[in-house]
Amino acid sequence: MFPVNYIAQRLTISTLALIPAIALAGPIDTLIPAPVPAPDSEFRLVLIEENPALSIDGRDRHYTNGNQISLLSPILQNGSWIDMPFRWLEQNTFLFIKPGETTDNRLEWLILGQAIFTPQDHHLSNPSTSDRPYAGWLFTGLNLIQNQDDHVLTSLELQAGVVGSWALGHQIQNSFHALLGDSLARGWGHQLGNQFGFVVTWNRDWRFDHQLRNGYSWELIPTVGLAAGDVYTYGQAGGIVRWGLGLNATWGPDLFPGPGYPGTAYFDPKRTKTGWGFDFYGGAVGRLMAVNVFLDGNTLQNSRSVAETVPVGDLLIGAEFFFQDRFRIGFTAILRSPEFREQHGPDSFGGVTASFNF
Repeated sequence: MFPVNYIAQRLTISTLALIPAIALAGPIDTLIPAPVPAPDSEFRLVLIEENPALSIDGRDRHYTNGNQISLLSPILQNGSWIDMPFRWLEQNTFLFIKPGETTDNRLEWLILGQAIFTPQDHHLSNPSTSDRPYAGWLFTGLNLIQNQDDHVLTSLELQAGVVGSWALGHQIQNSFHALLGDSLARGWGHQLGNQFGFVVTWNRDWRFDHQLRNGYSWELIPTVGLAAGDVYTYGQAGGIVRWGLGLNATWGPDLFPGPGYPGTAYFDPKRTKTGWGFDFYGGAVGRLMAVNVFLDGNTLQNSRSVAETVPVGDLLIGAEFFFQDRFRIGFTAILRSPEFREQHGPDSFGGVTASFNF
């Protein structure tokens, strides 16, 4: 377990780096909520931070930091130019469902995101070749989100950016280690080489809701997803169970984009009858990995690499709270099974997300 001062240091690093149970169900028809008219809302600023220091037993290794800042749009007006990609995809592909009267389309701009990966031992200037290599991932992107009558949530996300020294993982990590008097990671000279990176991710969630009294409810949200690109290629499936007040405002936690449970920035408290809400959740997701550039090494040049584990799984628990449309905040703890064959034990990390109306 980390001492308090260590966790405080890591939280400071993460913040500055980028500014950044189940009750028995009734009949199946009780599991589907009645459609709710889609209200309008304002733009939202969304901040995400993930770090091993946010986990009780996390170790500063492997996936050492991920943070992102994004902007979530209001409901897109039907017929507007910005809604055109949704209309084309709804009419010509299977990726989105044909819209109904209460379909809610949103656009999320991933302004900037960064992930940092390191081996276990930061003190070696020439890291072990049996451990995962140093790597950074700096990206931007767009996420198309469709909420179909509060029954089905679909997202199609494109990330594009750079892997390697251009991703500034070395500078970000060691600058703040030096600022706080922490030891430097000395093996960045062996990080992956520079390459353009992209990944297209499609996810679909279903909501099965069971209403309780006084606005409380519990629900099951299964999920499936596919990703393709030179950064990640995989297929996954899983789900979460949630209990709380005002669940229709969200579809579960918002998490850093990448392999794992597909968190979402979707948020609309006006879909609930309460001025505030909260929920507790737990779940799991499993995936089969075909490409992970941060383990496989560079696509078109020689670099360090390790043999990745094809099946990988995550367990997650967490909670979130919102007050009207002013703010939403949540915390998630994640336990991830080994991602490469020489890895000793699972990794754990925590994630904090916050969004604000403006």
